Amino acid sequence: MKFRRRSSRAKTWLILVLLVVILIVGLIAGFKLNSLFNNQDAGIQTSQSTTATMVKNLEKVDEHVFLNVGIQDIETRQNNLKIPWTHIGVPLTEKKAIIILNYDAKLGIKNPVKIKYNDKNQVDITVPKFDVIGVELDKKNPYQLYDDSGNILSASTKNVDTGQLVSQALSSSKQKHYLKTYKDMIQDSAKDYYTTLFKSTGKETSVKVNFE
Repeated sequence: MKFRRRSSRAKTWLILVLLVVILIVGLIAGFKLNSLFNNQDAGIQTSQSTTATMVKNLEKVDEHVFLNVGIQDIETRQNNLKIPWTHIGVPLTEKKAIIILNYDAKLGIKNPVKIKYNDKNQVDITVPKFDVIGVELDKKNPYQLYDDSGNILSASTKNVDTGQLVSQALSSSKQKHYLKTYKDMIQDSAKDYYTTLFKSTGKETSVKVNFE
């Protein structure tokens, strides 16, 4: 009888030990799975972005480009500290920037031409004053910062705003002198364009192009 009781107690303790081991193993396995899923969630990240676009205005235009002028422009600007209440610069405080720009100035008209049919086969065309339609940076090599340096006492001097320098260099007003320089070429291009355009309506059509 004593042997049977001892055997029964041993079996009970064995079952309890097995239950405890199973519980511990289950907790460890659950912890590892939870850690694994958390790491996967941390490794998989998603991002969202939105873009808001607003059309400020619409304008109907009648522009035509007759000439593209390829230009390489070197822009230089420098800032320096000034003596208070004067425009006198403090020596050795200069900061300088040199930018090389490559772009096309587009020359043509921004207003419609006037067309007058004198008779069946003659057309008189009056082209308005030429203007700078705009500028377009070179796609392969638009610009480069050639130099961006300061003098030995320039630590407190304001840096040159290179973005503003580029914008001013590309402003239409700066390209106005090209209208005078290439006036003859622009006129020849306009004559060829309108002559070809109106003669395509009939071989006998006579086209006369005038300029304001």
